Amino acid sequence: MSKRTWVEFFGLISVIGSLLFVGIEISQNTQAVRGATHQAVFDQVSEYYLFIASEERLADLAAMALTDEIKRNELSKGDRLRLDMLFMTGIRRVENIYMQHSNGILDDDAFKMIGMDSYRSDYVVDIWNSWKGGFDSDFVSFFEKLRDGNNL
Repeated sequence: MSKRTWVEFFGLISVIGSLLFVGIEISQNTQAVRGATHQAVFDQVSEYYLFIASEERLADLAAMALTDEIKRNELSKGDRLRLDMLFMTGIRRVENIYMQHSNGILDDDAFKMIGMDSYRSDYVVDIWNSWKGGFDSDFVSFFEKLRDGNNL
């Protein structure tokens, strides 16, 4: 083999080695982003639950709404808005997970962390029907399927 052939061979090996290194780094970075995103979702859920638990009036209202003990039209405007915003915050959290999933950052398991039972009460369905016009139509379809227990 000539000197030039050896140089080209080592150059080729160097390029292949560099590509393998970059591929491994990208894979590790992707795993780190997914882990951070899962942690962020968990943190959102925790903050959401803690906020409800720390506000006695809101906790009482939410408990009655989730067990269908009250209807939206039975509440004062202020209490209705409180509950609407509370549950819409939860739905926006689901929308965030949906967007992360659509971008390939989260997998289907992320939807298991949501706790969809709370979105099935008559009260929350009423809120959803009143506010869903502010969401992307693809998300509306997705959310309703997920809420109703249909597979992803």
